[in-house]
Amino acid sequence: MKLHKIFALAGLCAVVGLLIFGVYRKNRSTQSVSSVSVTASFYPLYDFARNVGGSHVSVTNITPAGAEPHDYEPSAQDLVRAQKSDVFIYNGGALEPWTDKFVKDYQQVSVKASTGVALHAATLEGESNVKDPHFWLDPVLAQQIVRTIRDGLIKADPQHAKDYQGNAAAYIAKLQALNQQFSAGLQHCQQHTIITSHEAFGYVASRYNFTAQSIAGLSPDSEPSAGKMAELTTLARTQNIHYIFFESLVSPRLADTIAQEVGAKTLVFDPLEGLTNEAQKQGKNYLSVQRQNLAALRTALACQ
Repeated sequence: MKLHKIFALAGLCAVVGLLIFGVYRKNRSTQSVSSVSVTASFYPLYDFARNVGGSHVSVTNITPAGAEPHDYEPSAQDLVRAQKSDVFIYNGGALEPWTDKFVKDYQQVSVKASTGVALHAATLEGESNVKDPHFWLDPVLAQQIVRTIRDGLIKADPQHAKDYQGNAAAYIAKLQALNQQFSAGLQHCQQHTIITSHEAFGYVASRYNFTAQSIAGLSPDSEPSAGKMAELTTLARTQNIHYIFFESLVSPRLADTIAQEVGAKTLVFDPLEGLTNEAQKQGKNYLSVQRQNLAALRTALACQ
């Protein structure tokens, strides 16, 4: 009888032990799924980090959906949360002024997206020595950003290095395909100049051999002078430009003004500085929006 009780007790202990072990493994598994917390300063870096990190990361975009990152100032609460993240990814090309001070105080792994990128000089009225931070729109330079993010994630979480390397390679292959689509799609065009809302498309123009003239400066909220507006209106007439580009996150007022003046139409050219909640719910992302940009460029440049 005593032996029977001993066996029963031993069996019960074994069952309890297995249950505890199962819960432990489940908790460990859950923790490993999103063990690395990542904060990105704006949308493209958020999208790249999600693709490279996969199931091992939890990524937060500190710039709210639909907001424009040039002038956005995070709240104190946002900054506290970002300070606690394992990895912080930022542009590094003076897109977000608030990141300068933040990075100095940040103690974990910071990833500067402009690492390894030769920044273009910006052409702004009355300013010099200003660099253009919109390099993420170039599909070739986007590949370098992905490599930099990959290396940052490996530094923060070397245990999953192979996964990050594999995810990065797979996403870079998609960016290489995007570059090929741009190269082929913009190879035979009748027009070679576009007019855009703000100076965001210099890297794309340089990569694919056309000229982008901007209404505003590096920030879409900057107001052009009357002389600049007159100059672009004359350019549109003399170059026979039929389309003026505007952006989804800013007012089309200035683009409309020039378009109406010269009898042109307007088209969206999205600099991907942020996507609205609605756009993200529709499944849009960096790659899909870039393909839309390519289609718009082909229309504006009259490509065959």
